[in-house]
Amino acid sequence: MPIVYLLRHAQSEANIKGVLAGRDDSVNLSKYGQKQALNLVKYLENLNVDQVYCSPLARCIQTINPFMKKNPRISFDFEPQLLEMDYGTWSGKSLKILSRSKQWKLIQSSPDKFRFPEGESFKQMRLRVDAMIEKLSKAKEPVLLVTHGDIVKMFIASAVNAPINQFQSYVIEPGSITTLNISKSGHTVLQTNYSQKESNFKAFRTNILGGGNLIQAHTKRNIK
Repeated sequence: MPIVYLLRHAQSEANIKGVLAGRDDSVNLSKYGQKQALNLVKYLENLNVDQVYCSPLARCIQTINPFMKKNPRISFDFEPQLLEMDYGTWSGKSLKILSRSKQWKLIQSSPDKFRFPEGESFKQMRLRVDAMIEKLSKAKEPVLLVTHGDIVKMFIASAVNAPINQFQSYVIEPGSITTLNISKSGHTVLQTNYSQKESNFKAFRTNILGGGNLIQAHTKRNIK
């Protein structure tokens, strides 16, 4: 019964701008996100993971790089199943503008009925998360996954057998860690959204597409 740790990438430039980055591989960590990545190293070392699987997008790689540089003997692999959701033509657009779309309410209320234009459906994303959980159930040692906010939320929903329409009920901040116990007979959620810094829940009064972001006020207080 392996313990699976899910690390959402640290704060990105897109998080600051309020942009739905999607699979844009040119999006890097913000200055605060870089500090988060460095501060995560000691905590991650205490987890004693045997394997790291990482989304191949730059913001995830930059988040885990400081840890891997200090722990090069830990097995590391890129995992396409952990890619951010494919938001299709919505990628790269402002969340404020997208929230005015007629389709926005459908995403919030019935995501199981929605597919992004020229992109992925939430059902497709759930299938790849389910497949990844099945793969992880065969692991014997703790595993760390480095991925994206919506993916982590769907992992939680899948672990507790919740329907797709409830996956946005969870808050997952940039740089936070969620912990699951995965087993062939059943799964347990041990911890969600753990952050080494005080959480600013004002940013998550309404959980939004993309996993949620740190608000500008929080950014300005922490970046000098």
